[in-house]
Amino acid sequence: MATAERSDGSGTADFGAGRYAWWNWPLQQWPWPAAAPQQLSQPINSGWSLVSVNYNNSSAPDIERDVLQQHSYGRQIGRVMEAVSALAERLPATARADKRIADFEALAHEVERIKQSARLPRVERLQEELDALRREDPNAYKQLKAKLP
Repeated sequence: MATAERSDGSGTADFGAGRYAWWNWPLQQWPWPAAAPQQLSQPINSGWSLVSVNYNNSSAPDIERDVLQQHSYGRQIGRVMEAVSALAERLPATARADKRIADFEALAHEVERIKQSARLPRVERLQEELDALRREDPNAYKQLKAKLP
């Protein structure tokens, strides 16, 4: 901080007080919090896929598109992983010691852990929806409850 004795003897003068205040002078007049949204949530490229099925990368793009409409790549890979896991369980102990099998089993366990952790919030959301339906439309709630096993 730059200070100096005043020539009239009335104390010291602070020459650095406003030194750095000049850069934000236009911002001091702007009501920033009021201009910014309080909550921002928007989908980015909803419905967009990184996968492009065409004649260059598929011998039957129409069939592949039809399959994808009913079974996502995630579902297809999940079923393949379940089948490979079932086969790996039947391997002799010496074959299960192979690093590739161990790596696959670790991946399968991690995927299952992620799926399990995703189920809890879903159950909580369903519970909230059911509670809201019971409060807001008791007749619809009774109809739904009668349909459940």
